Amino acid sequence: MVTQDKQVIAEYGNRQMNVFVLTLQEYLDTFWKMILPSITDLVDSITASLETRTKDKDYVGYLPSDVIEAGLKTGHYTQGFLNVNKSNASQEAFVRRKRQDQREDRDSDILIHGMSSRNRAVHGDLVVVELLPRSQWQGRSNVIREEGTDTKDKGGKDDSGEVTSVMTTGRIVAISQRAWREYVGTFSQGEETGLKGGKVLVIPWDYRIPKIRISTRQVEALRDHRIVVRIDSWDLESQYPNGHFVRSLGRIGELETEVAAILIENNIQMSTFSDAQMKELPVDTEEEPWKVEEEELLRRRDLRGSHLVFSIDPKGCEDVDDTLSVRTLDNGNTELGVHIADVTHFVKPGTLTDQEGKSRSTTVYLADRRYDMLPGILSANLCSLISGVDRYAVSVIWELDSSYNPVNVWYGKTIIRSSYKLFYEIAQAMSDGMPTHEVVKNVPELQNLPESDIKNKTKVLRSAVCRLMEVARHLKARRVRGGALELESTEVQIQLTETKSVENLTPKEHLEVHETIAECMIFANHWVAKKIAQAFPNSALLRHHPLPREEKFENLLTCASAKNYNVHTDSSKALAESLDTCDDANDPVINKLMRSLATMAMSNAAYFSTGALPLDQFFHYGLALDLYTHFTSPIRRYADIVVHRQLMAAVSKVTDTSGLPSNKELEELSEHINHQHRASQNAQRDSQELFQYLFFKGRNPEDECCTVDAVIYQLRANGVFVLAPRYGIKGPVYLKNKEGQVVYVQSDGQLEWSGGSIIKTDHTISVQSMFGTQSYRLLDHITVRITLNNSWAHSSGVRLELVDGQPHLSGSSGGDNLTKQQKAAIIKEVSEAAEEKKGQRSSHDLGVNFEELKKEYGQSSSDHNMYNLFQSFKETALKC
Repeated sequence: MVTQDKQVIAEYGNRQMNVFVLTLQEYLDTFWKMILPSITDLVDSITASLETRTKDKDYVGYLPSDVIEAGLKTGHYTQGFLNVNKSNASQEAFVRRKRQDQREDRDSDILIHGMSSRNRAVHGDLVVVELLPRSQWQGRSNVIREEGTDTKDKGGKDDSGEVTSVMTTGRIVAISQRAWREYVGTFSQGEETGLKGGKVLVIPWDYRIPKIRISTRQVEALRDHRIVVRIDSWDLESQYPNGHFVRSLGRIGELETEVAAILIENNIQMSTFSDAQMKELPVDTEEEPWKVEEEELLRRRDLRGSHLVFSIDPKGCEDVDDTLSVRTLDNGNTELGVHIADVTHFVKPGTLTDQEGKSRSTTVYLADRRYDMLPGILSANLCSLISGVDRYAVSVIWELDSSYNPVNVWYGKTIIRSSYKLFYEIAQAMSDGMPTHEVVKNVPELQNLPESDIKNKTKVLRSAVCRLMEVARHLKARRVRGGALELESTEVQIQLTETKSVENLTPKEHLEVHETIAECMIFANHWVAKKIAQAFPNSALLRHHPLPREEKFENLLTCASAKNYNVHTDSSKALAESLDTCDDANDPVINKLMRSLATMAMSNAAYFSTGALPLDQFFHYGLALDLYTHFTSPIRRYADIVVHRQLMAAVSKVTDTSGLPSNKELEELSEHINHQHRASQNAQRDSQELFQYLFFKGRNPEDECCTVDAVIYQLRANGVFVLAPRYGIKGPVYLKNKEGQVVYVQSDGQLEWSGGSIIKTDHTISVQSMFGTQSYRLLDHITVRITLNNSWAHSSGVRLELVDGQPHLSGSSGGDNLTKQQKAAIIKEVSEAAEEKKGQRSSHDLGVNFEELKKEYGQSSSDHNMYNLFQSFKETALKC
């Protein structure tokens, strides 16, 4: 009758003893339940305690450093950064390993399953992993989960019972480097925050970070605030890490609070430029205007009288990094010039401005604001190549033959005066034959001139724009023949600046002139990379785009086969050519979606030092170029500043390179720049999602703008992933709820949830319920409703809910996609509302009327009293 259920080791003093948990469940239930009811409760309690310890709290001490060092050398252990799955944070994390030649293995991801195996490591930590025996390997979940949803250990099975393919699985045995930083968090809305000893738990904004235990007496005062905390330690016996309170960011939901949270969570620090930094910069005022220095005239090639230089940028662009010139030479060849702002003339190595630019590494663009890498006197003035003023530039000028092959190239410092600042729309319209009077209306530099000059200058400008586009078409065709990819990004760019579109301008035409400029910049970056790599073979700063991992193409290939498309991923050329065939004349969204899926499969491009990688890894996969770097945007990218310095050293053939970074220094700098670049991209994405949420907040779900067409691009065990082209929103649509019920769409549009099952094949997912069976196929169009996914502790967003299994009536194009003006209006409205709310609250903060208190205590109304000083400090702190 007695069976052994579990065997555990219990510590008793300095000894250990075996403890056997015996269960007599049937016997107890039958004979003793009425007499000793607490016995069964005790058994259940002990069992639950053991399960909690073994699954959630069974952490072990880290191995000694000498053991780790030896294990890494022999390959017994592997090292990598921990990446926690945001959608299944309590169960799934991954560590990516690399081969000795820095290339990623096909099976480079190691699954760390469960908190016990994670062993107190936090997302971003550099960890040491021991692989588990193959019999203990797990599979990653195939179920769509809401971010932050906790799941139980199911032994490699998802919620539908489907066993996912197992993958290499390990456990963490040591932490090489902690990635602890400041974390944004909140207190729970409920009363369960209290722990023993006056401790409280803070819920981090990032789902991937565990709850942090801190001591504070400010819980009630700050319960509706976002706060900043830091982790101090994580004891072996503790379920949660210990930390401390740093500061409050403000009330949850307020615009400035949420933007501050985005910056902190992406580890972006953007304080104002210091007085010491500003003193290093030149002066440009009405009383003392900046002017070209005489000695620079002797050192530079003067293009002001010989070349028609102009820029073509998006509307609202303030920092003009690049200008162009094109003309026909006496021998009939074409001369193409790319002229880039000479930032290095003003930013010398080792100065405070240089150090600050290096620290920031990039300008950060959010939906409603930007944080410049360089002070405004440079970024928006002296380094911006605006029209009608003299500016210093670094130029690359090619002589191209009749087939547009370079026969000569010149690099050097120049002085330019841009004649025109054009926008994409007007440049495209000019090439399409816009009448002269319309051109004049849209080009300020042509206005207020004599009629004869207007006609002649317009003709010359139009000719230059058309010639430039012709050159770019040939340059791109050559790259495409070499295998360059033309990928699609569905990300919705939200701009604050109001814009006015030229009439009758189609998106395709807009894309053509944009590609013209991009092609010229790619051409310049490629040739500069060749020059510096030749001059500094072991310490040139280049940018490479590694080969994509083959398994990342799985979703693309599955979608392609659903439409009987043949997609080949052997090379970039094969992929580019096969993507061109993935076309449906009746559904233009399909090709864009296929290119978007290809983009999602790509590896991340990164900066590197030529001495850190073998020569065969220098290539840029997406652009189909053997060498590539960034040279064309030094106002907003620090990498370009480094490249400018290396180019000038290469051109001048200096033998003393002590002012340039060594290979080791460049490796460290590349890693920092790559990190900052990723942080900037993530912050931009988070900001766009915030304003996307604010756009739909307060709208009736029945509003017509909330119901849109969507395309299915991935099938999962309990739902599908879709793209809503109108807004560029990607997300899950659930076909099974948390209670295990499946959804059926009635003919009248009503959704019925009932018991049932889901059957998934490669291309189709079928919902079987008591009402019948409904199927959904990859690349099918369905109708979804955009609703709010409100969150107290985390960032709020939108969610997609099924409305109909058929396409939306407005069609797959989404009808009237949001215009730039509408996006700008959204941001303006939200920003103004935030400012108004801030003004209303300033004198009633925390329920106190400070104006009345001032009168009661006889405080002066002078701006110099302490009250106003503190208010000023507060406002300054909020802005920072």
